[in-house]
Amino acid sequence: MLEVILTYPNPAGSQEIPIDRDRTSFGRGSDATYRFDDNSLSRLHATVYRDGDRVWIVDENSANGTFVNGQPVAGSGTPLSNGDTIKIGNETTLKVYFREPAQAVPPVQAAAASSSGSTAVEVETEGSGSSHISVIAISLVGLAFLVIAVAGIFVAYRVLARSEVEVADDIDDDPIVNTTKGKDKDDKPTPTPATSSTGSTTTETPLPNTTDPRSQQTGYVMPAGKKYLDLSDSEKRAYLADRAKKMAQVIGNNSSDEVPAAALDKIKGFADGYAKRANVAKKTGTCGFADNLQATYERASKNAPFIVKAFNEKGTDPRIGLYLAMIESEHCVCLQSPTGPLGMFQFTQATGKAHGLDTKPGASPNNPDERCQPEPSARAAASYMKSLLGRYGTGPASVPLAIGSYNSGEGGLSSNLVKALESDSGLPRDFWTLIANGEKLSKQFQSENFKYVPKFFAAAIIGEYPQDFGLKLQPLSTYSK
Repeated sequence: MLEVILTYPNPAGSQEIPIDRDRTSFGRGSDATYRFDDNSLSRLHATVYRDGDRVWIVDENSANGTFVNGQPVAGSGTPLSNGDTIKIGNETTLKVYFREPAQAVPPVQAAAASSSGSTAVEVETEGSGSSHISVIAISLVGLAFLVIAVAGIFVAYRVLARSEVEVADDIDDDPIVNTTKGKDKDDKPTPTPATSSTGSTTTETPLPNTTDPRSQQTGYVMPAGKKYLDLSDSEKRAYLADRAKKMAQVIGNNSSDEVPAAALDKIKGFADGYAKRANVAKKTGTCGFADNLQATYERASKNAPFIVKAFNEKGTDPRIGLYLAMIESEHCVCLQSPTGPLGMFQFTQATGKAHGLDTKPGASPNNPDERCQPEPSARAAASYMKSLLGRYGTGPASVPLAIGSYNSGEGGLSSNLVKALESDSGLPRDFWTLIANGEKLSKQFQSENFKYVPKFFAAAIIGEYPQDFGLKLQPLSTYSK
């Protein structure tokens, strides 16, 4: 992997900042990884993200902006290349360098170089008695090797003797079973669609990771013989409150508070709309929104393996990717928005390129680029979401912020979050806070983001509890092959 260094001038000459972590932030406040004595900087001014050899910078809604080679950083971030110049604020300038990692000199070569050259130089500086010192040093080194060799033989003898005893003790134990097959990198069982002994799908609908106590059928239980549309209004609200809380727990990998009533109202509106599509005729021809619900989620199940794999590789819950694609495109792999974004995850050309996609100007369903390929676009979405989660956090209160920022752009959500938090010093830092303080925020946030995250939760509840909505499918996140 390339070595990435940022340098900036100081009175001593130049200082290097290694970019060797997922995120490295800059500013003049204590929240920044690197602090600069520059009053033109915001407390948290900009963040550099790294994913392998791909590196990009995001402005953290700073007062004076962040620039790469004189151009303002894009809302979704600007990729960095060798030789780029970053300017943060009015006075702080950083230079970007990509270089191959330094190759360490093998110990044998180092020893040879020492005996043939460097030691001689050191001897000359010590005067006439230095040759005697060298002889003594060599003797001591030889003695040390002898002691190490004897100790090694003794340790090997003890280990061999102990292993023989352990082998004898293990003869009557149960055989060792390979438990790694079918598990993901976090050592959790890889989910696969569950079937009954007769081969038909089961009727239980817990969240797929049944080893997690949060996924068990606790809380609201669907009345026997009923589907979601059969429930009364109060029953629907109780059902959605329970399932939304579970989804917040799962994607946030933590406990969660109750979803506020204002947000639950919006989730219910979307869930009702989705559920009614179970009776809509299946569309033929062009893929698009408002198709039959069974057909829509069947389409999603075909894309699910790519998404599950890509998000797992980034250490991000795959359900985030599955239902982002649902609300962005309803899993139509080459859908294009009237404003230009393209593909299952509706990437603009710049954002797609920043996260590894081969994009081109003027791409469309008739002239597609890599945004229209499910597997690469899933990897790009996982990369983008990982960077957003790095900014907002991975808890149940913070994940919805990252999801909301996918729609609005990080800068737009950040400014609205600041407005909400400054309206009352006791407010928590979460998306539901923004819902509760909508009248204080921008019209864009009220018209778009208020809808986006609740719609995500509605889509996720249906996708993870499909049989409650009359769908003949298993939870989408279990389609991993």
